[in-house]
Amino acid sequence: MDNLKKILEVLNDLIRINKDREAGYNRVSRELTPAEHNLRSAFERKAQDSRNNIVQLEQLADDVHHQIQEEDAEQKRSTALGGIYKLWTEVKDFFNGKNSKDVLKSCADGEAKAKDCYESALRELELPDNIQHVLDEQKSSLDASQQEIMNMISSQ
Repeated sequence: MDNLKKILEVLNDLIRINKDREAGYNRVSRELTPAEHNLRSAFERKAQDSRNNIVQLEQLADDVHHQIQEEDAEQKRSTALGGIYKLWTEVKDFFNGKNSKDVLKSCADGEAKAKDCYESALRELELPDNIQHVLDEQKSSLDASQQEIMNMISSQ
């Protein structure tokens, strides 16, 4: 049961990370000028990716939570911030910058940190195959997102 609790903590951390990521991309997208519509479109896609990740992670967290309840009816979900989320909070305000190049650089740094959080989750726990698969896919999506942002930086 201790492993299930750790898995639930990690899933909740990844949900928080994706909510912060979604909010950051939504905020920076609204702050762009009309001339930067190509960036707005990319950032809106990244916010949507985070919403999709949240849905998947919440379903996995619910499944794990139900398993914990079955093993211990007294157990309640922990609301404390876990270690993975603490890694993220060091840079969660990464969606900053005065011009598009600064914004892109901070977004690339944020994607790298989010990826580090996923890697930490994958490395630290023995995860069931279905959870491992979802986290691997979401981490790959973050890899692609970071590369896309790096390409945008190069083209400016």
